[in-house]
Amino acid sequence: MQTPPSSARPQSLGPQTLARAMTLLRIVAESGYRGATVDDFLCQTELSRTTVYRLLQGLRQEGFLRPGQERGRYYLGYELLVLGSKAGNGSGLRELARPCLLRLAEQLGDSFFLFIRDGYYAICLEVQHGRYPVASFARSIGGRMPLGVGQASIALLADLNTTECEHILEHNAPRLAREYAIDTRDILAEIEHLRTQGFARGVESSGLPEYTGLALPIIDHSGHPMGALSCSMLKSRKTPQHQEQVIGAMKNEIATMVQQARGLISLEE
Repeated sequence: MQTPPSSARPQSLGPQTLARAMTLLRIVAESGYRGATVDDFLCQTELSRTTVYRLLQGLRQEGFLRPGQERGRYYLGYELLVLGSKAGNGSGLRELARPCLLRLAEQLGDSFFLFIRDGYYAICLEVQHGRYPVASFARSIGGRMPLGVGQASIALLADLNTTECEHILEHNAPRLAREYAIDTRDILAEIEHLRTQGFARGVESSGLPEYTGLALPIIDHSGHPMGALSCSMLKSRKTPQHQEQVIGAMKNEIATMVQQARGLISLEE
């Protein structure tokens, strides 16, 4: 059997190579509509030009990067959309949440989000805006923020044991204080509020002072936390009556999701 030339053999992907490739992808993601150039990669990393070009070639071949119309600029590739459509959907939660978010947005007019926990972060899996769309820390699907920021974080943290919750807050504390002016003591107070009152309010920060919100944890039929359903709104809209309507409607939709998720599990069994 003839041995293929070295250039045709698949190269092993070591941890260092993978980390470098992910760094380039994140730089491209942060560059937004303008795209990223080789100079951007060189300025934001300590990689050599040769290494950057080698990584860019591999990422393009796999479909994770694509060239723009303007020569020398790179954008996220469409293969990431394919993978992203499957991410965070092991339980079918995203598909179950979409119609629920749409109903909530149409009925109540606010912005509704589905969040899950990923390590030290909360990640937005789905979003639906109503007649009164607002800005959010997550910004869009796939956006992530440190746990402790926003009402969804409170809902996600509340279902962790004390040791794990304190570890996460200790890890995130410097960034929470530096970027959002949030004190972890206020987060712990809001977690206690959720446990006694049944809903999360979030801690007011320096990021979006004109907005507020509510969130509820999504707990499956066995008591396992699946994620959090969150509503963001203008402070002027958060009247006691509207708050009661939002919480009631969210509870109903969560019950629907949990029931449907249980049905899917039964079918698989």
